[in-house]
Amino acid sequence: MRHVNLNINQTFIRKRILNNIFLIFGLFSVLGNSVIGQGVNHWETVFYSNTTYRYFTSAEGTPATDWRSPGFNDLAWRSGKGSIGYGDGDDNTVIEKCIALFMRTEFSITDTSVILDGILHVDYDDAFVAYLNGVEIARSQGLSGDYPSADQLSTVNHEASMYSGGLPEAFFPDRVKLKSLLKIGKNVLAVQIHNSSPGSSDMTSNIFFSVGLTTQEQQYSLTPPWFYLPFVFRGSTLPLLIINTDGKPIPDEPKIDASMKIIYNGTGVTNHPDDSANVYNGKIGIEIRGASSSGYPQKPYSLETRDSLGENNNVSILGMPKENDWVLLSHYNEKTFMRNLISYHLFAKMGHYATRARLVDVILNGRYDGIYLLGEKVKRDQNRIDIAPMMPDASTGAALTGGYIFKVDYAYSNDSWLSAYSPVDHPDYDTRFVYYYPKWYLISDAQKTYLQGHVNAFQKAMHQPDFADTYQNYIDVLSFIDYFIVSEVSRNVDGYKKSRYFFKDRDDRGGLIHAGPVWDFDWAWKNIYDCSLLRNTTGAGWAYRVNDCRRTYTPGWYVRLLEDPAFADMVNCRYFYLRENILSMDNINAFIDSVYQVVDAAQENHYQRWKILGIKTGAPEIEPPAQTYDEEVARLRNWIQIRLNWLDANMPGTNQNCGLINAKKDAGQIIFRIYPNPASSDLYIESDEPIDRIQLYDMTGKVVISVNTGNSYSWHLNLGGFRSGLYFVKTFMNDNQWIVRKIMIE
Repeated sequence: MRHVNLNINQTFIRKRILNNIFLIFGLFSVLGNSVIGQGVNHWETVFYSNTTYRYFTSAEGTPATDWRSPGFNDLAWRSGKGSIGYGDGDDNTVIEKCIALFMRTEFSITDTSVILDGILHVDYDDAFVAYLNGVEIARSQGLSGDYPSADQLSTVNHEASMYSGGLPEAFFPDRVKLKSLLKIGKNVLAVQIHNSSPGSSDMTSNIFFSVGLTTQEQQYSLTPPWFYLPFVFRGSTLPLLIINTDGKPIPDEPKIDASMKIIYNGTGVTNHPDDSANVYNGKIGIEIRGASSSGYPQKPYSLETRDSLGENNNVSILGMPKENDWVLLSHYNEKTFMRNLISYHLFAKMGHYATRARLVDVILNGRYDGIYLLGEKVKRDQNRIDIAPMMPDASTGAALTGGYIFKVDYAYSNDSWLSAYSPVDHPDYDTRFVYYYPKWYLISDAQKTYLQGHVNAFQKAMHQPDFADTYQNYIDVLSFIDYFIVSEVSRNVDGYKKSRYFFKDRDDRGGLIHAGPVWDFDWAWKNIYDCSLLRNTTGAGWAYRVNDCRRTYTPGWYVRLLEDPAFADMVNCRYFYLRENILSMDNINAFIDSVYQVVDAAQENHYQRWKILGIKTGAPEIEPPAQTYDEEVARLRNWIQIRLNWLDANMPGTNQNCGLINAKKDAGQIIFRIYPNPASSDLYIESDEPIDRIQLYDMTGKVVISVNTGNSYSWHLNLGGFRSGLYFVKTFMNDNQWIVRKIMIE
């Protein structure tokens, strides 16, 4: 199943063909017992002049008798662009002289219910027969027999009409027959073209196939690019997720049973709906997720991989570590497909855990549903937020002190607690914190009391005149600085008032409150009306001052922290250090380029499914909507540059007191993670300093893996085939420092 691009001349020809369709309607309203066009809302073209075909000619011999069937293997046939022929001077693929030409092309349909009629336009010289999924649907005069042989000559000398400025002939397959032949998934059109004489000076095969859609597709119109079918999906170079709920609607909660297969054949290779599942093929639970985003036509989902008994099934998906909880984030409001990815990428490169994610194409219940971001759910796990598990009966000692995850978000009285302290700059505001891990319905009273007390102790310290002497006893300062920087570079008001995570490990494992991971950036990296302080296109304003715009849940901690000159200086030092590498415009543009290359072809399908380019969707953006995908990406680049320019000139603090930031460059202070440990097939290494080289040693000191990473900040090692036992990982940084960690391979 091949994706076909268009050129201007072919678009012009197709528009003439479409006009001819309606002319034909006026001349021929009835064909057999079917009323052509009755109930049709509009027509869409499935394939056209330069569609890719596999082809075979009589000069090569006689094709196999099953060449018309969908299951025929045509890989040994040649490949070419229609039209295919010779002698007319207008063929995309020129072949040798022959009596007969045999052609096959595949296309995939995800919803046959909206198809009412079909029109096959054929420009031919001298005769043809067309078959859909092995069954004849159209034939010209000049050929006899159910399956004309390779040496049969046309009894009619028919000249191609488009060569002389005319239009191809229209053939109307029987409506009932067409609907019975079209299948969800792969379909095959096979056409044979025959000459009237062995020495004929020309042969032409120019084929167009259009279908009439019911009124169920009223959101689609004949405005360009009208020629794509919203439900015709020819495959994608993105990983392909196919989810089937057996017709059951997906609720907000709880998760319902469904099945999912994931197809990914490698970088740059097209994945088709009927390909074999090679990443995942099994059961899932699925539900709608999100707050405002759940109201968009393209819904976001939470899903859980399950085994045959319906229990949690930890699996590795598309290179992400094994787990069972995943999210599918929609792109109805986020039209670049990049805003979340950029944010996760930056926070991870700074040395912190951030959600790993991959762009994927999704087919839901037989219908193409667009591009999603498949990613890890924020969760306590050794491969995600690596804090100690909280035992249900933990009520004393170190076991009671962690790990916990809590957040600032939409809250209810039963799933959160009301802070004893208001924001320092808004004493009339209330702040609530949501229990995330353990969940509100699992956390014990003793654990609630401890977590509330610890957070209150931190806030009490922040309200004291000498807060600058004590707050570092409660928080991991670098995580708070980096969270602030990512949130401000993206000017993300949601980064402070909702979807804002914190975690705390046990006291015997550090015990400090960490900011992050970062989350929810579909309203970021753009100019929006949400906050009056940020309502501009100049890159100005501080997102952390969101409480000055409206009453929110944010505790205002950064307002207080930045009153400490030492904290402000550390922010300044860290920001300008990162501007030299991770936050340089060259590095950010390189990442944008990498995502653009991955998604550029696939976005065409997405914007045929969701016709939202040029239309306001979710976030209240200041500028009029971009008209094209390239314009969306160009705006994002420009916005980032403007924002960085403003931050460069307005970042608080000075570069005079960079003690913490400089000290972390010592090997022991580098943020460094290696996981899982024990490991089975996959090992992940992450650092906030560039990694130059990685070596894996066995117990005898032999180097069993040595890889140059090209100054990457993260790396994935495949451990498949290694014997179980103890190994050593030596990681070399680009400043000649190195770190050794022991790992166990199971």
